[in-house]
Amino acid sequence: MLGPGKPSGLPAKTFNPLGPPSENRVPPAGTAQGGEAASPLRNVGFRMALVLVFIYFSNIHQLLAYVLHVNLFLLYLFGIPTLLGVVLAGGIQRTLRGRPAIYWTIFVVLLLAGIPFSSWRSGAVDTLIPYLRTVFPMLFVIAGLALTWRECRSMMWAIAAGGAVIMTAAKLFQDTSSGYGDRLAIEFGTIANSNDYAVHLLFVLPFVIWVALGSKSKALQLVAWGVVCFGVLLVLRTASRGAFLGLVSGVLYWLFRGTMRQKLGLLIVGPIAVVALAASVPRSSLIRIVSFSAADDSASEEALESSEMRRYLLEKSIAYTLQNPVFGLGMGQFNLYEGLHNQVVGTHGMWHQTHNTFTQVSSECGIPALALYIAGIVSTFLMVNRVYRQACGRPDCEDIRIATFCIMLAMTTYCTGMIFVNFAYFFYLPVMSSLAIAVSHAAQNEFACRCSSTVGIQVGFAPQQLWSARWKRVAPGATPASRR
Repeated sequence: MLGPGKPSGLPAKTFNPLGPPSENRVPPAGTAQGGEAASPLRNVGFRMALVLVFIYFSNIHQLLAYVLHVNLFLLYLFGIPTLLGVVLAGGIQRTLRGRPAIYWTIFVVLLLAGIPFSSWRSGAVDTLIPYLRTVFPMLFVIAGLALTWRECRSMMWAIAAGGAVIMTAAKLFQDTSSGYGDRLAIEFGTIANSNDYAVHLLFVLPFVIWVALGSKSKALQLVAWGVVCFGVLLVLRTASRGAFLGLVSGVLYWLFRGTMRQKLGLLIVGPIAVVALAASVPRSSLIRIVSFSAADDSASEEALESSEMRRYLLEKSIAYTLQNPVFGLGMGQFNLYEGLHNQVVGTHGMWHQTHNTFTQVSSECGIPALALYIAGIVSTFLMVNRVYRQACGRPDCEDIRIATFCIMLAMTTYCTGMIFVNFAYFFYLPVMSSLAIAVSHAAQNEFACRCSSTVGIQVGFAPQQLWSARWKRVAPGATPASRR
């Protein structure tokens, strides 16, 4: 029957639950997108990237070098094929679609521009070259090679597995020298310092929590929660006050953003875990953790001396920032400049770094670099938070909600802890931004896939039928035979 003003001879309008075919070419959930995802180069690069990420977070390359007394060059063995895969598979362009990558790239440009203005140019170059060789490329590894939600999960698994390995290494290769007293430290690598090791754990622990929350296997959940408790114990045994504040920030974040079930679980189990962990930590470490004021008679003298030193270094780093606001003292030059231009210990300064990542950036690289550094962090958090909020409104995306919740938990604990360490030129933040970009893109595709599958089920299609019929127009009232 013709409607008013409708000319005759036109075909009846058909119903397509997916909309116009040209706008809905969405593959089934968990599959790769387009020809670039099926590229053999990208697939090989992705597998190499998984191993590379595991190496970074497990420190297995430094552990093997320590045990075997031979450098196996694992970072080059897996890093070079990974970066080739990134370049040849278009991973650089894919990464730069994310705003955090733009901020980190401009940050590197400022590092290069600041070399001529450094207080010691060759020293700044010696710091910049390793950063360009091993740290900055990690920005493109995950975002450039992980295209699907399943691949993003694999990257998170690699981080969690690396965290489990470095925790085991602490038990096997604990530094028993008198340099750290009763504080936990490991004997090898770039994070051998107690504070550095503790902040490394602050980054990886939320990914182990993700395994515990998201796994369908009860046995795996129990193992993961056991690893989490062991990791928290290790953090407390380092007696790092900055890392302890990182744990506190993580608890507050959990209570603020977690589900009601998660909050109740923490409130019920948390006090029991605190008592058990406190009983397993040396008394000297507990005293040091709570030693914030000289007014406390039981405060650790060593901890108070450390606080005084940190206060002095903070003041100096702020002063040098204001004296050199554009390009700073030069990358990695704070300790040298402070030592040569002060008389704190005899005729020289303390020769220490800033012990604050943010003033390390501002004093060595300038205020514009600090602004980009913070912008990279904030934009990464906001990108993940947008995905989290989308997933919260969808019952079929609980796995995405849990993953993004744990990624933001990792950012919260890590960014709190790095206020007390010198991690300005470490790989953690570029990796986090890269993961956020990959998760954001993969999650949007996953949302579309799951929405399409839901629509197909509601109109009488099985998901596989919906996908196979994506180009067909189905008229209202059509029989199953005609639909096929």
